[in-house]
Amino acid sequence: MNPMKIGAGSSAFAVLAAAVLTLALLVSPAVAQKSDLEAEARQALSKLFDALTSGNPEKVRPFLAPEFQLVRASGAAYDREQYLAGGIPKISSKPIFDDLVVTRNGDIVVTRMRLQIEEKLQGQNAQSGAPQLIVFRATPDGWQVVAAGNFAKLED
Repeated sequence: MNPMKIGAGSSAFAVLAAAVLTLALLVSPAVAQKSDLEAEARQALSKLFDALTSGNPEKVRPFLAPEFQLVRASGAAYDREQYLAGGIPKISSKPIFDDLVVTRNGDIVVTRMRLQIEEKLQGQNAQSGAPQLIVFRATPDGWQVVAAGNFAKLED
């Protein structure tokens, strides 16, 4: 056995191992941050939908930013006060957030998902599994919804 070949191979292996370890250390924090952000988003979404399920505008109010806007697939649109006065859905099941994608820049957090839920919008059953877009602003007091898009079609 040629000691030179073993040394060269060991050297190449050491360089490769160091490169893999360095890459793993760089990727791991990004993956951890992404899963932490998703966990935070799921928690914020759960709290929001708990308030919505209550149907009580005063329980929903703290979750809506003053500049809140919502648009539905039907074309119905609400600002904060309009939504609190008559736009809150009638929810009869615990929501499931499928295909959740979360991004963040500073204090703005954007979530998109397919929402599995039984709800009535404008007095009609809404399609479950429809895409949703909810934009939050993270504040020291919690996350507030700035804007939302509900793409659920109303069923006859």
